[in-house]
Amino acid sequence: MNIVVGSTNPVKIEAVRQAFSHLGIEIHIEGIDVESGVSAQPRSDTETKRGAAQRARKALKRTPTADVGIGLEGGVHKTRSGLLNTVWVCLIDKKHHREFVANGERFYLPPAVARHILNGKEMGPALDEITGEANIKKGRGMIGVITKGLLTRTEIYAHLVKIVVGLWHGQGWEEAYSK
Repeated sequence: MNIVVGSTNPVKIEAVRQAFSHLGIEIHIEGIDVESGVSAQPRSDTETKRGAAQRARKALKRTPTADVGIGLEGGVHKTRSGLLNTVWVCLIDKKHHREFVANGERFYLPPAVARHILNGKEMGPALDEITGEANIKKGRGMIGVITKGLLTRTEIYAHLVKIVVGLWHGQGWEEAYSK
């Protein structure tokens, strides 16, 4: 099976690899650089979800040999209580022309990070500036920093990708119960 990911970020590619590894099928994964079509720091669930879907569509369109396209997009969502981290994942099945979508990794951002984002900064650079580290978003991610390594961005993203892979893998399940 040929899978294309709408990103070259190693965290996202590894998350897809981990999720598909549970199916026990031979896979080939390619990450390609595509624009999400949304702002660099999506600021709502709607915008973040749209970014994930557009990444999957564009990657699939640019890779004729791919069976499925996957887009992952991280963003924030403002609530009365603060700024939530949010991630959307979209899997598009080329053969069946179906989209499978999942959302998760929702937690309130620390006030220092939220302030940077509300002042126009992207989460990755804001976190790099606060911690003095580089490219955290291509490694353990925000969740890795605030949980002191208990969770990593790859681990959380892999779980979300596994949800859409499961929905895709299980499509047609209703037929088994309609007898």
